Amino acid sequence: MNQNQVDKSKLVLAHRADIRFDEEFKTKPIGYYKDAWIRFKKNKASVVAAIIMLMLIFFSLIGPIVRKDELYNNNVIVAQKLVSKGELPPKIEALKWIPTFDGRRNIVRASMELDLIPLTDPAIVEEYGRIIYTDLSKVKPNPDSTYTVRVDFYNYVNYELSIAFQALTADQVNAVLRIEEEKGITIFTDRTRIYLDGEGNAIQGAPHRAKMNYFQFVEEVYGVSPNYWFGADVRGRDWFNVLWNGARISLLIAFSVAIVNIMIGVTIGSISGYFGGTVDLIIERISEIIAGIPFLALITLLILRYGSGVGIVIIAFTLTGWLGISGVTRTQFYRYKNREYVLAARTLGATDIRIMTRHILPNAVGTLITSFVLYIPSVIFAESTYSYLGIINYGDVTSVGRMLADAQPKLREDPSLGFLILFPSMFVSFLMLSFNLFGNGLRDAFNPSLRGVE
Repeated sequence: MNQNQVDKSKLVLAHRADIRFDEEFKTKPIGYYKDAWIRFKKNKASVVAAIIMLMLIFFSLIGPIVRKDELYNNNVIVAQKLVSKGELPPKIEALKWIPTFDGRRNIVRASMELDLIPLTDPAIVEEYGRIIYTDLSKVKPNPDSTYTVRVDFYNYVNYELSIAFQALTADQVNAVLRIEEEKGITIFTDRTRIYLDGEGNAIQGAPHRAKMNYFQFVEEVYGVSPNYWFGADVRGRDWFNVLWNGARISLLIAFSVAIVNIMIGVTIGSISGYFGGTVDLIIERISEIIAGIPFLALITLLILRYGSGVGIVIIAFTLTGWLGISGVTRTQFYRYKNREYVLAARTLGATDIRIMTRHILPNAVGTLITSFVLYIPSVIFAESTYSYLGIINYGDVTSVGRMLADAQPKLREDPSLGFLILFPSMFVSFLMLSFNLFGNGLRDAFNPSLRGVE
């Protein structure tokens, strides 16, 4: 029998009931980005980090609006008078049960009988509130014969300012007189050195001086209650307002530098990785030359020549910052440019630009997003470091690094001033930690090798 012939006895008609079909999928298909989102949500640390990161960014946007520091901006003399006895510590009435926000700090005085015991007088406590929170009977003198006690610093400052004559302008005197008449309250406790004309108004240009409840004066005349959530520095600035304004500067520089470097790095890296050959060789040699320039020397020369404006700092960070992103992009384009779908697109006549933007770049976007997120905290840390060292100085604008630099010598003088360095350092620490954990979560979520892995 011919080998090509088939035994007809083995052929049987198939019945429709015997036909087997593939089982229908019971789940919906999951795309690449949806799968990445599902895996990212399972990483609890990255989710918490993302929430903290968004909260810090949100507070940097609304913080200066919530606390505008109107007293310092509108009447800097009065604001500085409040800190004439020392920096005011943090005080939040709703959180006074937390030691950090109770408004207390240490003071050092020379005489127990003249400086401290009078502060416990019941009349003074009734007028200004409790001042001393240290048992004076247990206080021992310091080696230099001074005494250190813990006080409610707001009550203490109010007492010290209220028992002394304060210089006032005619407008301030008239404002107080008007408020006393309208509300039926007494603010001036001694007005013997106030000079009024025949109509009962303060004489312009006269040296008016008076004793008064100073905090009440500030609250009634300027509508500001002397409570600083994060404390006030020696210049009378609200540390809460300064922190979030400084955070704005740090985040503005970080995001601006990251966006510019991503654009430059992706463009140059994609050209180098896609075309290869001579183009890649030339770009790599130029990159090596630029990478050999010390960044410290570069930013120092730019600042010395053009000043340390925000624009100059951004330019300094972008001159060499794109190199790492360019290298990552180049690697991704080398990885994908010879894949079958890329060769098919080239065979069908797709241009190089279309292949690079429509076929290769979307596959490399996960790695690039991760690089972008991880690059931001590195810029923030670098900017804070150079601001802390005094290399970057924005003048009237205070960054977080500048806050830390200004607070360090104060902390050496008085450990109770730790709040000046506590809040800026907490901001930098939480921001760095949250960005890094968030970036690590994105890296794992966008890793194609982990797709479908529980």
